Amino acid sequence: MDINITGRNIELDDTLKDYIHKRLDKLERVYRRIYKCEVILEEEKIRKNAEIILYLKRTRVVAKESSPDIYASIDNASENVKKQVRRLNGRLNSRRRKAMLGRIMNPFGGASDAVIKQQETGRIMKTSTFASKPMLAEEAKLELDVMDQAFIVFKNADTGEVNVIYKRGDGNYGLVEPTF
Repeated sequence: MDINITGRNIELDDTLKDYIHKRLDKLERVYRRIYKCEVILEEEKIRKNAEIILYLKRTRVVAKESSPDIYASIDNASENVKKQVRRLNGRLNSRRRKAMLGRIMNPFGGASDAVIKQQETGRIMKTSTFASKPMLAEEAKLELDVMDQAFIVFKNADTGEVNVIYKRGDGNYGLVEPTF
């Protein structure tokens, strides 16, 4: 990250520059796509102002703070920028998650001919419908033993939801209770 430090009516010494570099290097751990940073330090009578501008790929993050101490102004501005960058990073991650879910839910959106042909070979050959009375999970377990199937889909009498019970490899049973 390229850091440019500008001082207006203030003398920039090495300790101040090192302090700024130390504070802003922590930002690069939070968000790696910062390619340029400008720090403008300004002194007015008794107020010391610090302005930090981060240039990201498509946006710019700006934070301005002022206090009687220049180090406190730098701390406050860097914390403010850090919060903004975290919020921006969270938004980007949620967009990525939404896009990923879209690809999972519609994997053949805009699919090529080869994928469509492959999809035609995996057709549903048999459809079973059933109308079952609501039952308890224990009743479904007994019915699963009698029918000798891998799983049973049933309406739970306690919750009114559709559940699935299946026989596990270790001899026990698993119950799937979906939430929509």
